[in-house]
Amino acid sequence: MSKKIHHLHDKFVKASFSDPDRAISFFERFLPDPLLKEIDIQSLKVTQESYIQEDLSEHFSDIVFEVKTLDNEPIDIVLLFEHKSSPDKFVLIQVGHYLFSHYFKCIADKKPLKLIIPFIYYQGKKQWEAPHLKALFPKLSDTLGEYIPSIRHIFIELRSLPEESIENIRNGMMAAAVLAQRSAFDPIKLAADFQRIFTLFSETKDRGNFLEQLFVYVVNVSDISKFELNEAIESIPSKIKDDIMTTYSRIKQEGEQIGIQKGIFKNQVQIVLNCHENKIPVPLIANITQLSEIEVISILKDNGKISK
Repeated sequence: MSKKIHHLHDKFVKASFSDPDRAISFFERFLPDPLLKEIDIQSLKVTQESYIQEDLSEHFSDIVFEVKTLDNEPIDIVLLFEHKSSPDKFVLIQVGHYLFSHYFKCIADKKPLKLIIPFIYYQGKKQWEAPHLKALFPKLSDTLGEYIPSIRHIFIELRSLPEESIENIRNGMMAAAVLAQRSAFDPIKLAADFQRIFTLFSETKDRGNFLEQLFVYVVNVSDISKFELNEAIESIPSKIKDDIMTTYSRIKQEGEQIGIQKGIFKNQVQIVLNCHENKIPVPLIANITQLSEIEVISILKDNGKISK
């Protein structure tokens, strides 16, 4: 997979989960039932707080959520969202590095430890079973293998999720986004799913700029031609067809190529960089550009304005 396409997948997944209600609608459907009974899923929020030492931040760029338990005295739980678009046999070492970096940071700052629950979200085409550290030590005897640490995690292989379950995600925007991500490694299928994806999206209100992001993502990772694209748009329900045509026309009129750097339009990238140069804080930049704070930070990292 090219670096450009990898970033396209990564950025769109992060954009999909950057909205709390979209994220909640996914987790309330696919988190294990025993965990859902312990946490207040409606309290979930995306956080920008750093849970690791600053000198390690370049290794960890995925989304972090906080959610409270349902106890009489609720405690904060951290949900670490790790996105992978190809199998990574060392992913649990990366996750373990994150966990213990957080614990060391808490000790150094004299703060209580927070439980971190790793969530591995696998989008790729190749089959990948839930990873285990023992698989990295195939020659060890059972006796020696007992000394290998165990890192509990939640593993979601996107292509194994039934389409019906995805389509029944409460938030239509999230359902459309996940369906697009599920089909993204089969470009022909993604082109065929174009109508279904945007039909799901049409049931939602207050779409903001996420329609634009979804449209750019689908067109970039599919093999759909201009002719097929026009035909597909004509087949979309009228509730959303006008919005898509407006988006498509504006892109063409402004001379913007579909496939802009990492799924974000160039003018938005430039606005973010200009605002940063003028020392405007991230929350205000996000408000100005109608991007999420995660997207703003990602643009700044990608352009070398802040450390990764």
